[in-house]
Amino acid sequence: MESMISHCTGSSITAGEATSALAAEIERRLRATAELALPLEEELAILAQLQEFELGRFLLHNQGLNGYWTSYIFRYRPGDPTATPMEHWLLNNSTLRGIRERFHRFKAEIAQYVTDAAVLASVPCGVMDDLLQQNYRATTGVRLVGVDIDTEAVRLARENAVQHGLDGQCEFLLRDAWQLGLASEFDLLVSNGLNIYEPDRARLVELYRTFGRALRPGGRLLVSFPPPPPPPPWLAPERAAEWDKYGIPKADLRRNMALFGDIIQAKYRNFTSEQDMRAQLAEAGLEVEAVSYSATGVMPIVSAVRPD
Repeated sequence: MESMISHCTGSSITAGEATSALAAEIERRLRATAELALPLEEELAILAQLQEFELGRFLLHNQGLNGYWTSYIFRYRPGDPTATPMEHWLLNNSTLRGIRERFHRFKAEIAQYVTDAAVLASVPCGVMDDLLQQNYRATTGVRLVGVDIDTEAVRLARENAVQHGLDGQCEFLLRDAWQLGLASEFDLLVSNGLNIYEPDRARLVELYRTFGRALRPGGRLLVSFPPPPPPPPWLAPERAAEWDKYGIPKADLRRNMALFGDIIQAKYRNFTSEQDMRAQLAEAGLEVEAVSYSATGVMPIVSAVRPD
């Protein structure tokens, strides 16, 4: 089995010696960096604040998210209590707000394919909120399959299925997404947030080819991708208007780039244009039917089918 590309620890990380040592290493790197998104002292303050709550510590150690923390972000509702002011900012003012909005658009897309006897899959499933939060009361014979390489995610997904009363309709596979070993199994396969961790274009095409093989003829893939953002407006003021659709004030944008870029150096920043995303899926043997964006034109979702 391949190793995980999004994270390397469990969900709970204490503010102990390992976190202190990592923070000291990050501080040394920041002090040696010539250009930062924010003044050094402000970035060091953010580094200190990230150590004060569990999500912040997870981001520091992993430079990405796992199933548990992805669900935590998706389930958050504005007004819910938060652990610290920095966590409140992350959940309400950073780019994490955008991926939460896209998750709800994913759920709406999935709902269209909840039909009798449908076989729906989520890869990687995380805690599988995308499928388990659907309404199956008016359908019969639906089967749900969750695939993840992370044993903790599979355990939490099983527990989530029980909580929703859907465990009898679910199957969970501890398996690498590139090595599904499945053929013509699914009517719908959903993948939200895996490809952003993979920089190798050839591996992405192979991933989509693997997804295509797992679909039945006429089956559908719903997959997200991150288009390249414009340069920071303070570096390219002539393109500043391109940031309007993201709805992020300039101060929050600087903080976002400081936190995810300078400090944690997030691994999930492998950007792909719509043109290349279409080309990758075509190379994998899938036919793109639609690419939908948010109301402001960001966070796309692709709908592609396996030809009959």
